[in-house]
Amino acid sequence: MAKCLVTGHKGYIGTKLYNKLIEDGHEVMGVDLNEEYPQDVTKVFRQDMDGRFHPHYYNFQPEYIFHTACWPRIGLCLEKPVATMENNVMAGTIMLNFAQKVGSVKRFIYSSSSSVMGNGSGPTNPYALQKYVTELETKIYSELYDMDTVSLRYFNVYSEDQTIDGPYATAVANWMRCIREGVRPFISGDGEQRRDMIHVDDVVLANIFAMNHDGNFNGENYDIGTGENISLNEIRDIAKKYHNVDFDYVSPRPGEVMSTRADISKLLQLGWKHSISIQDGIDSCFRRIK
Repeated sequence: MAKCLVTGHKGYIGTKLYNKLIEDGHEVMGVDLNEEYPQDVTKVFRQDMDGRFHPHYYNFQPEYIFHTACWPRIGLCLEKPVATMENNVMAGTIMLNFAQKVGSVKRFIYSSSSSVMGNGSGPTNPYALQKYVTELETKIYSELYDMDTVSLRYFNVYSEDQTIDGPYATAVANWMRCIREGVRPFISGDGEQRRDMIHVDDVVLANIFAMNHDGNFNGENYDIGTGENISLNEIRDIAKKYHNVDFDYVSPRPGEVMSTRADISKLLQLGWKHSISIQDGIDSCFRRIK
């Protein structure tokens, strides 16, 4: 069993990854701001003036670091581009520096985002840019130092227990909340926007696969999705199959991407594929609402 360090282990994805690693028998340390005693990765993993790390973290000697911690709201990054850049990008730099110098790390696994691709020509907002910068840095660390790194680009992550107050909230989560509360849900635009939706359980399994993979990733990035997509109108029809609910259509959001779809060919070649289809996963979300 391995020693694993998970940053952001109280977040939506980090919590499930942290729990799965423990369930699998690994020795796991979690670090998160949302603790009784907050642990800010930009502070607790910094070297002091003498170049030393905090002994609590250094002596743990992690073999695998899962860096999921970030401030992931696009709105927040637009509102506070300097603060989020300092936090998100600097956190990546600090964690990579720690990983390289602690001497025990076999692989650094970075939680990136499909937003880095924008409309096909790169980041279109500060959040995507911040994610992309750390992707580049993980690649550089892999090339400069004897440390394997990989970036996992998550597409639209969802689950039956997803809440709307989390930064990864999807239309699915919003509509589930509306149905529970008897509120009429709405669709932006004509509802023909298509999204590659990936269940959070598969995102966790993709991280586990990245940890256990025998070969080197050499700083490469991989799309974490299903390779398929579904329209908002099709998700609406699944919801209506189980619930007597009508939807309002409102003005489209400016600059909204009309279609996302992961290229899963590289992961298929390595032997990993999602286990939950979009249709089955979303069907489960609305079927289980009481």
